[in-house]
Amino acid sequence: MDNQEDVLNEFSRARLNEEAVNVERIHFYKTNKRVNPKQEEPFWFSVGKLPILVSAPHAVRHYRQKKIKMSDQFTGSVVYLLNKLTGCHGIAATKLYGGDPNFDNPCIYKEKIAEICKKNKIKFILDLHGAARERDFDVDFGTNKEKNLLGKAEILKTLEQTFQDFGLLRTSLDYFAASGQNTVANYAARELGIPAVQVEINKQYRVPAQNAQGFHRLLGALAESIKRLA
Repeated sequence: MDNQEDVLNEFSRARLNEEAVNVERIHFYKTNKRVNPKQEEPFWFSVGKLPILVSAPHAVRHYRQKKIKMSDQFTGSVVYLLNKLTGCHGIAATKLYGGDPNFDNPCIYKEKIAEICKKNKIKFILDLHGAARERDFDVDFGTNKEKNLLGKAEILKTLEQTFQDFGLLRTSLDYFAASGQNTVANYAARELGIPAVQVEINKQYRVPAQNAQGFHRLLGALAESIKRLA
C-alpha cells in the first residue's frame, strides 16, 4: 500500500502509543467492583460523522453465567482512538454492571447500539474483540458464514485487503463465527438490518507498550478500513 507509512505517520506513533495507555487506564480500568447501571452509566459512547459504528463490548470485565470474565484489553482504547482519528461512531463498555453485552438478551448495551444506529443512520458495524496470543491468526473476521453481511460480500473483501496492506497477513474467517444469536454482530444484522463483522484481534497487536509497531499497524488497518467502507 503506497500510503501506508503516510497513514501511520499521521497518527504520530509515540503520541498515540501514550494516549492509548492513558485511555485504557482512565476509561477502561480493570476492576471487580460492580456498578448499578440504573445509577451509573456503564458505557462510553461518542457520536461521529461517518455512518460506521465501532464497538468494544468486552473492553472491561463482564459477567457471564454468574462468573467474572476477563476483559479484551485495549479494544476499548482502540475504539476511542478510532472515533477521534476517523470520525466514526464509537461505543464500549466501561463498567462491570452484571451482564455480558455479547451474550445477554435482553441487553442494555445492544439497546444503546440500536439507539445510536437509529439516530445516526449507521450503515455498518465493526465489533472488536480480543483473541489469545497463541491463535494462529492476526485478525479473524466473524461473519456467521457471511449471513451478517446481508449480501454485501464486498465488505469482507475490503477488510481482508486493507489489513493485508498494513502487514496483518494472517487473516482468517469465522474462527469465531459470531453466529451466536445474541452476539452484537448477529443482533445488528438480524434485528437492526445493519451489516456487521466481529473482529477478533490477536493480543500481540493489543499491547502498545510492548509492540508499538504492531499496535499502529492495527490502528492503521482499522482506520483505513473505516474510510474505505464509509
